[in-house]
Amino acid sequence: MKTHVFNRRRFRIVLESVDGLCDIPQTKEYDLFIFADLRTKNGLVTAIHEALHAEDKDMKESEVDRISKEIGSFLWRLGYRLRRNK
Repeated sequence: MKTHVFNRRRFRIVLESVDGLCDIPQTKEYDLFIFADLRTKNGLVTAIHEALHAEDKDMKESEVDRISKEIGSFLWRLGYRLRRNK
């Protein structure tokens, strides 16, 4: 995936390997960095966490953290995993 639209704004998706960052600058160029291994539960939670920031930049960090962990745990228990491209 190279881009995704959150809240009517197109974000460039950058996948790396540490944690995450959602950058909402004053210009129309947005970046959502996911520095986590997306094959892990932590990676899934990090992706959700940064997506929530992209949807609502004013949401409190404690709420983003709580919601991303709850949704990530729920999806992980349902079996959601990153599929490797062959």
